[in-house]
Amino acid sequence: MGAWDIMSQHFVVQGGLPPGLSSFTKIRLGWIQADQVVFVEPGTSAMTFLAPLSKKAKTLTVKIPLSWGDYYLVENRQHAGYDRALSDTGLLVLKVSPRADEGYGTVKIMDAAPSARHFANATYRLDAPGREVFVDEGNRLAVIPLWEEEGSLGVLITAADKKATAQEAARAISKLIAQGGQGRLLQDCKEAFRAYDFRKVLQLASEQKGN
Repeated sequence: MGAWDIMSQHFVVQGGLPPGLSSFTKIRLGWIQADQVVFVEPGTSAMTFLAPLSKKAKTLTVKIPLSWGDYYLVENRQHAGYDRALSDTGLLVLKVSPRADEGYGTVKIMDAAPSARHFANATYRLDAPGREVFVDEGNRLAVIPLWEEEGSLGVLITAADKKATAQEAARAISKLIAQGGQGRLLQDCKEAFRAYDFRKVLQLASEQKGN
């Protein structure tokens, strides 16, 4: 896991601050309770907003169960608390294989940018081309980072075959927010997105462009 968990690497930079703990370690320590975890089955759609993992909040991680006891954890890592030393921010996706021996891949980072050394750009971000979605075709699963609301970062878990339209809809809403929002239009787009009607989001955004 590199510097994304102090149990894996004690310093982000030698002699610097230590990193924080991953959601996996916090769950094992009892620092994240079951009611702070959103459970999502692969192939279904669910949207939630995750507070930065280093803070105390109602919702801190998403758990996606797989076969044979494996599962994914999705967490929001931001420059706050011990995580202020991290090289990157955004959604971090972890794959947990409880059957693996300690030190032999019990937890692996699903690296958004494998070309960057030491998981330097491992997170998924809506504003980072090439790092906008995590896909597991075998489990019919896509994890898409969304926009921020009240200090929490949105995440959409959906079927892999819906990822393209969902991404485009998420980008349309993010653009509206960047433009200062459009009142009722932005609200309508968000409501359509929460109903997983991604095509309606695109239709509304397209109508706004034509006006």
